[in-house]
Amino acid sequence: MGKGLWAVTISLLVVVTAAAQNESVSVQSVVEKVAPSIATVKVVLKTTMKMGGESMEEESKMSLQGVVVTPDGLIMVSNSPFSPKRMMEILAGEAMPAGMDYKMTPTSIKVIFGNEDKEYDAFLAATDAKLDLAFIKVEGLGDRQLTPVDFGSATDAKLGQQVITVSRLTKGYDYAPYFALGQVCGEIVKPRRAWMLLGDISQLGLPVFTLNGELVGVLTTIAPEVKDEGGDTMGFTMVMRLLSGGGSSGTGGVFVVPAQQVKPLVEQASRRAAELAAERAKKKEETPKPATPAQPTKPKTGGK
Repeated sequence: MGKGLWAVTISLLVVVTAAAQNESVSVQSVVEKVAPSIATVKVVLKTTMKMGGESMEEESKMSLQGVVVTPDGLIMVSNSPFSPKRMMEILAGEAMPAGMDYKMTPTSIKVIFGNEDKEYDAFLAATDAKLDLAFIKVEGLGDRQLTPVDFGSATDAKLGQQVITVSRLTKGYDYAPYFALGQVCGEIVKPRRAWMLLGDISQLGLPVFTLNGELVGVLTTIAPEVKDEGGDTMGFTMVMRLLSGGGSSGTGGVFVVPAQQVKPLVEQASRRAAELAAERAKKKEETPKPATPAQPTKPKTGGK
């Protein structure tokens, strides 16, 4: 091999190595920036199903990943686990069967920030069926200010571009943050503008970023306006992943919705959460405290 060829080979290796190092630095920077905004949401759901004059109730627990969207504790998550109607739309592109009543009601919501032991109480403040997103308001933060993702600043995705999300493991692994990479592989304009992904990104309700840390949008589901011929749009596996907070990138109605479409929802949900928080505080003040049982009096003793 000639000296010239050796020089070219070495130069290429240097370029490739430098590019890999730069990408590694970019990924680490995004994880460090986004991780403080990713919260773990523990939900207890009461499922009630009525059909044919019979009813059934069941209680289940699930853990979701959410993102802080306001400093005072508004958390955005996927709406799919709370909405049986949405599940039917995504599963078969159809409404709930006639005569069937299916409800999912959260009876307890707890939020954990980072790898803290403390669990904050929270309530479901707002949902949006079109973008399949839900908003949870944390209570009892006091003066604590959280680190939100800013939906006022975002960029458009480009075909072939690599993108990244940040999520957290479970308590058994100290809620350690980790990343997943995907690649923009397509774009739709109906029923709304959104991008398709290939890769490992699957946590519904979480923001998607470029490798430079610029916000692109949110991974969520989009129900089709028209049911395609040939049956279901999703299989059983997809439904199970939706129920656990995960998705399947690029298939089954899962897309990245531009941040510009999400921003107005965050603003509306923030106002609604403030209204509900005020109502809840007022009810707590009006609720009479249980009376303290009277202490028995000791009989007086007389005589000399």
